[in-house]
Amino acid sequence: MGNGISSDSFERATGGEGQKRADATQNHERYQRFVLSLKRNANRLFLSGEVARVNEVTRNGRIFSTSVMEKAIRDIRLPIYGRLEHPECDVNDPESVKRYKEKCRYLESSSVAMDEDVLDGMHTSHVVRDLYFNGNAVIVLVEILECTEAGRKVRDVYEKAGGLVGASMRAWSSTDEVLNVDRGCNGSDSSKGGDNPIRVVCEDDFELITIDLVANPSHALAYLQPHLGKVTA
Repeated sequence: MGNGISSDSFERATGGEGQKRADATQNHERYQRFVLSLKRNANRLFLSGEVARVNEVTRNGRIFSTSVMEKAIRDIRLPIYGRLEHPECDVNDPESVKRYKEKCRYLESSSVAMDEDVLDGMHTSHVVRDLYFNGNAVIVLVEILECTEAGRKVRDVYEKAGGLVGASMRAWSSTDEVLNVDRGCNGSDSSKGGDNPIRVVCEDDFELITIDLVANPSHALAYLQPHLGKVTA
């Protein structure tokens, strides 16, 4: 009589295969969404999704009030460029702070400028096309650039890797503390909310500079999907 297989080992074996099938299905569905988005938008890649939620604690212990976020969205000029990953920032280095706070280039028209020297110098990956509330969630719509290396890297994540990219606010306030919700300019590991006390961001001069794309967003749901609507920009 041959050796049998235990129920435990069978479950482990089939569970592993089941996970592989689930991952393959998820990647296929993401790719199909990617293809459909391109088809509806003349091969231009638009991504959309949550970038933040008001009155909820982020992974690094910050809370953005509704009034602060409403003012920030109202004051920002769109469309505007964003980059792949936030700029590095050392609050003790004035030049580093200046680079972090530097205004991103505002597009005077809906068309994307093809000044590659400027764009590559900024590590620019996308254009922020829209930013608005949906309930307590802040939704962002971005267009991925084909004319920069950073933009092409983002597109490859969706087209070749079946992955998702996160979105994150780059912002500033007069407290001289950088409100970088993903990298933590104070030198701490901001990926762990427990490392920082909960702080309500309620300064009157809180300023939203732009929306950057990041690997690890502070808001747990801030991973962007290919946009299925037809964008007229």
